[in-house]
Amino acid sequence: MRTRWSVAQAWIWHDAHPWIMGVNYVPAITLNGIELWQDDTHEAVMRSVRDELRLMEDIGFNSVRMLLPFHQWYCEREKLLDRMDGFLDELARHGITLMPVIFSDCVNFGRPADITPRLTRGWRRYDIGHHGGSKVNPFTGEKEREGWIYWDEPEWRPVMEEYLSALLTRFGKDERILIWDLWNEPGNSNRHERSIPYLRRAFALARELEPIQPLTAGAWLYPHDFGTDPASDVEPIQRVAIDESDVITYHHYGRFAEVQRVTRRLQQEGRPLMNTEWLNRVLDNLVEDNLPYYHDEGIGSYSWGLVA
Repeated sequence: MRTRWSVAQAWIWHDAHPWIMGVNYVPAITLNGIELWQDDTHEAVMRSVRDELRLMEDIGFNSVRMLLPFHQWYCEREKLLDRMDGFLDELARHGITLMPVIFSDCVNFGRPADITPRLTRGWRRYDIGHHGGSKVNPFTGEKEREGWIYWDEPEWRPVMEEYLSALLTRFGKDERILIWDLWNEPGNSNRHERSIPYLRRAFALARELEPIQPLTAGAWLYPHDFGTDPASDVEPIQRVAIDESDVITYHHYGRFAEVQRVTRRLQQEGRPLMNTEWLNRVLDNLVEDNLPYYHDEGIGSYSWGLVA
């Protein structure tokens, strides 16, 4: 069984690729990307995607990061994977790789009354133009409730493992996949340490499947003295993510001085870095500061996103 890559292996992988300049990608005519994976809207979205991939290639983007839809896989299985295969072909025609995101703690609050996954169809509607289109979302400052995920249900954990296995069995030796982001923002939505056993299991199972790509899960929340006080560290679940990752990924939407402080601290881990979410103009998290910095430091970059 594969173990965590050594530091030397991680740098060999890093040096074998050009500098990664990517985006968190949502096709322009969709709300949150689900329409790309639905049977009834897929072809219409792909017409827009083809134009956008040409734009990406012209700009110089060479990778995209995207959260995959569990509910579509659950209902369609191989049909969804075939659709993903075709999408990877479109990316490859433009020299663009994919970073799939499999699980996430950036979720809505509370357990739904009905948790049965169902196929979605048609075009999503929204009441606000960001954060998944809903005014009630993980960024509204909720402090009391906890986000819910399928891993919380004992009977659904084997299904989660089957989902992970299906993806890595089909694409774990596929060079069109750059890296697997196993878990988006572990501990978010007030979950904190609750997802630790699930995160560890996802890494262990993924390594059993021996993909050729590195595995990662990104840190995203930092104490105010992280990078200035040597004793300061991220919360336990994010420390697990850092310590399990072959290549270290992280998010930072803050002011540039804070970005530099956190980045310098993460560089002390000794592994290649990728910032897989950034760009927040309201907080002066800007292209003109961040992008040259990541280039000069050899840090992979995935801004958010490509088009409105």
